[in-house]
Amino acid sequence: MMPKMSMTMTEGVFVAWHKAAGDRIRQGDVVCEVTTDKVDMEVEATVDGVLARLVARPEDVIAVGEPIAYVESEADDLLEGLFDAPEASGPVPEEPRAPEPQPVRAAEKRGVAAVPAARRLAAERGVDLAALTPTGPWGTIRVADLPAGRLAKPAPARGRAAVARRMTPSALVPQFVLYRDVDLAGAERARNGASWTAVFVHVLAAALRAHPAFNASWSGDTLVRHEGVAVALAVDTPRGLLAPVLTDPDLCGLDELGSRVADVVSRAKAGKLGLAELSAPATTTVSNLGGLGVGAFQALLTPPQASALAMGAVERKVVPVPDGVGVRLRCSLGLTVDHRVADGADGARLLSTVQELLDGGLV
Repeated sequence: MMPKMSMTMTEGVFVAWHKAAGDRIRQGDVVCEVTTDKVDMEVEATVDGVLARLVARPEDVIAVGEPIAYVESEADDLLEGLFDAPEASGPVPEEPRAPEPQPVRAAEKRGVAAVPAARRLAAERGVDLAALTPTGPWGTIRVADLPAGRLAKPAPARGRAAVARRMTPSALVPQFVLYRDVDLAGAERARNGASWTAVFVHVLAAALRAHPAFNASWSGDTLVRHEGVAVALAVDTPRGLLAPVLTDPDLCGLDELGSRVADVVSRAKAGKLGLAELSAPATTTVSNLGGLGVGAFQALLTPPQASALAMGAVERKVVPVPDGVGVRLRCSLGLTVDHRVADGADGARLLSTVQELLDGGLV
């Protein structure tokens, strides 16, 4: 069945099978992959047996607790004790034998059984699996069952449904964005090799702590204030956008935070993040597209977060100086704000605090 992988999860999107119908599995084997609104996760078998029937198909949206496959198991302890009758004297009746699993027909109502490679190729070629005649065990479509020479069509972008569910509510939030170029001369001297992403995660968290009224979220018709600061870091990965959460990143030294940021980005790209890092509630988000050559941009809010900081490219710019013009290291920031939580002047003061922290050696 679709597992519940976080407290807020109500449904998941099925991604791919790692086993085929008819395969023997053991407890702990990775059998498939699903995605939530947070992350792609591998699902392990919870019992030994044979995968009798595959129900879920790629891109299916399945509620928590709904079946994704059926397993024929010889284990006798799945419901151990649940239906035990009182002990009685006399001969023990013979236990009824489980019915033999029935072959799966290709056009079954809940889905078509197919090996992952065949399902992937069918999607690429635009082939309807239900129209094919299966020749594999348990009525499974194999690669050899696919017709040759069909034109490919683009497969659905994996994970986009999860992004859509996560970000569509953002359109209902009254939000505005403030832009400000910040000077990085002081921060450049103090960062000691830490990445600029780590620098801005640090100073944004410290600025929110200095403006506790801003470190809040709107829930229903109530303003909820947060005691701690948790910064979600937007990371571009081969699996799509992930946003692991760093708790209280301003309470450690910049060297330590730099190592934490580098580690979490590396594990995000490798698909090795823990569920807790992705499901922890965040109070704000930092997104950096400067490395991709973007000078400035607006980041959408991720409800219920009340702010998001967009970082443009860190670069030397010609700016006014007391004696005329000069060249200074600058970065364009875009601060997106939930208008129900704060006003424009509040956001402007927050950005002023960010600049003060940058000038003061990131303290």
